[in-house]
Parts: sequence; C-alpha cells; structure tokens
Amino acid sequence: MKAAKRILLGLVALVLVAPLLGWTYQTAMEARDDRRFPAPGKFVDVDGHRMHIFCQGRGSPTVIVEQGIGAQPLSWAPLNERMSEITTVCAYDRVGMGYSDPVDHATPAEEVARNLHKVLQQAGLTDDIVLVGWSAGGMYAREYYRQFPDRVKGMVLVDSSHEQQLFRMPVPDAGWSNSLEHDRYLAPFGWIRLTGEVQEQFAKSPLPAPIRERLIALKLKARLPRTMLAEGEGFRADLRAKKTPPSLGSLPLIVLSEGKPNDPFMQEHLQTWFELQEELAHLSTNGRHIVATKSAHAIHRTEPDLILSSVQQVVLAARGSR
Repeated sequence: MKAAKRILLGLVALVLVAPLLGWTYQTAMEARDDRRFPAPGKFVDVDGHRMHIFCQGRGSPTVIVEQGIGAQPLSWAPLNERMSEITTVCAYDRVGMGYSDPVDHATPAEEVARNLHKVLQQAGLTDDIVLVGWSAGGMYAREYYRQFPDRVKGMVLVDSSHEQQLFRMPVPDAGWSNSLEHDRYLAPFGWIRLTGEVQEQFAKSPLPAPIRERLIALKLKARLPRTMLAEGEGFRADLRAKKTPPSLGSLPLIVLSEGKPNDPFMQEHLQTWFELQEELAHLSTNGRHIVATKSAHAIHRTEPDLILSSVQQVVLAARGSR
C-alpha cells in the first residue's frame, strides 16, 4: 500500500511538474530565438498590437506582398529581394504571424485589409501600391482594393483563391485543422519543438540556410498553431459568404495559375480552377491570365521568374498610367 501511494504521488507530481518544465523550456527557447533572429524590419502600432513590416529597394509604386493562410512572408525572401531591384518591396506579418502580435479572434479578409491599411499609414508608406497576392492573399488583395481603390495601381494574383470556390469546387475536409487543434495546446509546452517535426519539414528546403533557420524559429513559436486556426476560420467564413469578386476597372492585372498540380483533388478539378482564374483575370479590362505550366500551387518556388516578370510588367504599367 505504501509503495502504491508513493507511485501515485510520483505520477501526480509528474503530471503537475512536466507542463511547467515544458512551458519553461518553450519560453526560454523562444527568447533565445528572438535574440538570434531579431526582426529585420520595423514595428508599427495597429489598435494596440505591434505589427511588423520589412521594406527593401527604392522607387514607386511600392509592391506589397500578401501571403496565403499560415504562410510566413520570409519564405518569399529570395524573390522579394529580386523584386526590390525593380522598385520598393514590402512584406508584412499579419497578426500572429512572424513577428507581429497575435489576436484572440478569427481574421476575415475585411479585417486583414483594414490592418494592412493601418500598417501602411503608420509606416509612412503613402505612395501608390501594387498588390501581389498568393493563394488566400489574392482574396485579401482584392478586399483591400474594395476598401481602398485609390491606393492600388496594379495587381498580380498568384494562384489566387476565388471568393466562390467553395461552391464551385467543394474541397473535402482534409483534417488539417484537427491537427492544429492538438498543436495549439501542445506548442506552449515545448512538445512541437521537441518532436523535431518542423526542422524535418525544412531538411530538403532549397532556401539558403540563414533563411531556413529563421523560418524554423518563427514556425516554432507557441502562438503559431492558434494563429493559423484563426486565419483558417476567417478564410472559411469569407468563402461561405460567397461574395462576388470586386470589379477592378482597368487596373493593370496579371493572374498566374498553377498548371501542373500535384494534389489529386486539384488534378481532378483543374478545368474548374482555370475557369475561376479566367474570371479573376476578367475583373479588369486590362487583365491577363497566364498558366504556370511547370508549377503546382507554390509558383514562387518553381517558377519565380514568371512572378518577377509579371510584377515588373505591372509596375511599369502602373508608372505609365500615373
């Protein structure tokens, strides 16, 4: 009986102490990562939250890159640097991503667009802008244009989501949110860091080592699963709303879409995806649709020159119209 009591007490102590040790470990490692990889840009205040923006290059209009759900702007760093040889390029971290402070609610496109506008105001970026939106970032770019059309002088949509895609090509639930639900509770206690799964994801990445190491540090932040769930919830709410994409008038517009999907669902529905992308191109009388024949969704990895060329054309068109 005494031995059983000792074992029971030991188990209780383990249950109580292990989370504390895990939380201490995660907190210490995040602090270490923050010292090793300080934010490269500057912070601005948006409704009491710090948001991070990093700009490089010179010239106008300023290119603003909007990422997909849960994607880190840093993953576009090599391409952003090349685009900065054309004009000023800015990448910013949405709330909870990268170096920006998190919020405790879902973030639909309307809020994303308002936050971006405040970031630009606080950062003193008042010139014309060209929006580059990848995946869900394309919807965010169009929503920004819906709210602030006078600021936008051009747009490049990179395999962009479509406001009505949920009803035109229903995507089965892949269960990714279930995994994040578990991660949101485990990450603050160091479990995700200890498993090494994030490091394994980048083992074969073609990105330069300094960028890989910084990306790993950002993806190991305890708040990231919670942020990705909030972004996903906001995105699904946007799709369920079944909005009509806004007319872009005669805005210089290039729409790039994947032509070699590696996902079985996309392979089956590629023709519908082309139709949706054609519709996006026709939002502007000055729009064009180009298929990235060698790429799946991540065109910035497989055909970055295509994005670079498209951005250059739209920037030059925006300068001409100005």
